[in-house]
Amino acid sequence: MQYVLHLVYKVEIPVGSIPLRQFIDEFLDYRPTPKWGMLALGVVAFVLGCDQNPDSTTKNSGESFNIPPSSTTTALRSDLGGVLDLLRSGPTGAARIRLKKLLDQNPTDGQAAFLYGLSLHQEKRYSEARAYFDQALEHAPDYATTHHFLGWCLFYEGELGLARASFSRHTKLVEGEGDDYFAMGLIALEQNHLAEAEDSFEIALQCFEALPAFNGRDREQGKTFARLGELADVLGNLDLAAERLSKATELFPDHYEAWHRLAAIERRRGNQDAAAQAAEQEAAARNRVGRPQGFPE
Repeated sequence: MQYVLHLVYKVEIPVGSIPLRQFIDEFLDYRPTPKWGMLALGVVAFVLGCDQNPDSTTKNSGESFNIPPSSTTTALRSDLGGVLDLLRSGPTGAARIRLKKLLDQNPTDGQAAFLYGLSLHQEKRYSEARAYFDQALEHAPDYATTHHFLGWCLFYEGELGLARASFSRHTKLVEGEGDDYFAMGLIALEQNHLAEAEDSFEIALQCFEALPAFNGRDREQGKTFARLGELADVLGNLDLAAERLSKATELFPDHYEAWHRLAAIERRRGNQDAAAQAAEQEAAARNRVGRPQGFPE
């Protein structure tokens, strides 16, 4: 029986069939059909056209880029399942002790290095996690999931071009992962590449919608609609922004930031009653998730 990282259950499923966002939500508390190959190429096209060379993230990740998708996996070895359970259960100390022992015995255990990096990523120690993800890519280049989490490390370290390349590589190895496109949308938005951001968010939505229902899918769709609403606001289309933000809050009622933006947009549209209702919903959402007004975001 193999542990599949995407679902974090003791079952074996096809590569790419469960989005990484589900794993991220459950574990870190914050992840299709052949048609997605064409969609992926559309996003990758603008990635490869950027100033940052996508093959230069690191020596290790650059080497693994050339691995054909047929030789990649997203399943952890069965002997690492207990360590993954420890990581999911809360404090990472016990898991890291076991992983350190494994790595001392076999420094070339790439999947153990990945889990060690993941434990650091969980604690937002992104620079340290990145070193272990690089080690994982060197010794287990067929383990595709490393590219995705390396991408988030690079993103949080502000290396947006390298992060984009890492997410792009993951899309080539595992098709239809909405979280990759969501991440690339965030990067494009951060860089003020608004058309690229919208394309990426739209593809993310399509990826989420194409998958079977899973716990947290509405949340991911809601967060994506919220970003599309933000884009519409930046572009001056307040009606579209309000429509998208309303959809975001319908799918993800606890998204207090979306309620906040919706309230502001309704004020600008002259809909004071709607603005007041959105502000009330923002306060209620903040209370539900323990983020009172003024809480550091």
